Amino acid sequence: MPRGLARGNVVATPLQNMRTMNRTIVMAILAAALAAGCGGKPKSAATAKPKSEMRTIDSSDLRPATVDPPPMLTDEAPPVKTVTGLAQADAPPPPTPADEALRASLPFTPAIAMDPIDGSKISIRASIPTVEYKNKLYYFANEDHKRTFMANPEQYTKGLFSHL
Repeated sequence: MPRGLARGNVVATPLQNMRTMNRTIVMAILAAALAAGCGGKPKSAATAKPKSEMRTIDSSDLRPATVDPPPMLTDEAPPVKTVTGLAQADAPPPPTPADEALRASLPFTPAIAMDPIDGSKISIRASIPTVEYKNKLYYFANEDHKRTFMANPEQYTKGLFSHL
């Protein structure tokens, strides 16, 4: 039997005992380094929050918290709409009875026509200039456009706005 201690059926030699001791020392040093690097100073009871600050449904105030309203940007807000001025400033005036009679006499009831000279939209009224050319009615924004059309109607009936 070799020199060493007998442990049951296993015999440990002094060399094996030394290796086990070295492993134990190395593990203890690693554990100490790990504890020093990770933990630092242990937290004291003074830095920990006391349990009395924990709020529960029973200990909290049931009323909602008061919140200040956001600041108003008065210089960037749109103007307030008035009840009396609902129509736009550039909207045409409402049709007169003469306008309604003119619209009723047409085979269809258009409310808007297009000027063949410049393509502008015109509200059909009794007072606007009109011309009948080749059994078709043409409406104009003003008398100058009517005169321009009458000087050369073929140019405007074959042009850009002829299909309208």
